[in-house]
Amino acid sequence: MARRHAGDPAAGATGATAGEATPLRDRAAVADGDTVVVFDCFGTIVGELRPMPGPDEFVGWVTKTLAVDRRTADDIVTSVFTTLYDALVDKSALQPATLGLLDEALRERGEVRSPDELHRALWYALGCADDDRYELCEPAARALRRVAGAGHTVRLLSNCYLPGGLMRRLLGDLGVPEVFDRAHFTADGGPKKPDARAFELIGSGSFRRRIMVGDSADNDITPARRLGWDAVPVDPARPDFSGLYALLDL
Repeated sequence: MARRHAGDPAAGATGATAGEATPLRDRAAVADGDTVVVFDCFGTIVGELRPMPGPDEFVGWVTKTLAVDRRTADDIVTSVFTTLYDALVDKSALQPATLGLLDEALRERGEVRSPDELHRALWYALGCADDDRYELCEPAARALRRVAGAGHTVRLLSNCYLPGGLMRRLLGDLGVPEVFDRAHFTADGGPKKPDARAFELIGSGSFRRRIMVGDSADNDITPARRLGWDAVPVDPARPDFSGLYALLDL
C-alpha cells in the first residue's frame, strides 16, 4: 500500500470536511454550485498493484485472525463468496453486507466473534495491510481537490467488499483527500453499480448537473449516461482528468 508523500498536501490531512477544504467554494457556488461529481474508487482513485486476494488467501487469513480451523474457515469463505458472487452476477440484486455475511457464517458454525475481530479479519483478508497491494492515483487526488476547491460537491461510489469504516480507513491511509461529503460503499449493503438505484442514491439532492468519473464502461460510464449524467472515462494505466476539467471549465 502506497503511503502519503511528504510533499503531498493530503499528507497532513486530519479529517477536514469538504467545506473546510474548499477555499474557492463561495466564489464557485455562484457560478455552478449545483453540480455533483461522483468518483469511482478502485481503478480511478485507488490503483490496484496486485489483484484482490482470492479464496485461498482469504481462507488463510480467516484461519489466522479468527482462530478457527482451516476446514471451518474454508466453509465460511465459501459461504460468503458464493452469496456475494450470486448477488454480483445479478446486476439488479442488492448486495448483501459483507460484515453481516461473515458474522452469520460464523454463528451458523458455533463461532461467535466481536465486530472488532470481524473487521480485523476483513482488513487482512482483503489485502489492506499489504504495502504493495494498493496505491493512490495522484492525478485523481489532484482532481478531487481541484473539483472540491471550485465549489462542486464531491461524492464516492464504489462496488467493494470492504465495509464503509474500513474503506474510509484504507482511503485515509493512502492519502485520498477528504473532500467528499458522502459515499456509497456497496459492502454495507444495498444497490450496486450498474444498478440505476446506486446512482440515484449517491446522486440524490437538488443538483442541476451530475457527473460520473470512473474506469469501467459497464459499471460507471454507460449506466450514468443512461440516466442523463455526464460521464468521464478514466484509463487506470494513463489517468487523465482533462475531460473532467473541461466539463467544469476548470
